[in-house]
Amino acid sequence: MNSLCKFAAVAVLTLLAACETTAPLSYLSGKPDRPLIDHEYSVRIVAVDQTYYFQGPVSVTPGKHLVTLELRHSSSRVPTQKTLALDVQPCTRYYLTAKKISLMESKWEPRIFDTEQVGGCNPEEELKKASASAGLAVSRS
Repeated sequence: MNSLCKFAAVAVLTLLAACETTAPLSYLSGKPDRPLIDHEYSVRIVAVDQTYYFQGPVSVTPGKHLVTLELRHSSSRVPTQKTLALDVQPCTRYYLTAKKISLMESKWEPRIFDTEQVGGCNPEEELKKASASAGLAVSRS
């Protein structure tokens, strides 16, 4: 392996390690891990703080976020996207859904269906990472 290839390999591994150490371990999912009941429906996470996503789950830093959700399989004339203000806790997986009053109702509200702790995650460490990332983002502007 020539020195340029070695340098490139080291650079890629360094970037991957940096991403791994600053990656948040809080997640948002619009597909709960168990059957939905009582007029609950899965949703698609469209955006978090106006950053758009095509598929989930979405990893996020702890803190306050505006999450735009889209009701799946809606045939009504009611808007299918709504925004939910969410204070994300570190090391937590959030399952988000749409709640209707009845099957025939076209109006819906976004809600937190369930939460669970992310295994192998240290909340204090994640808060430190989030603070460090926020400090870097501020210093770059």
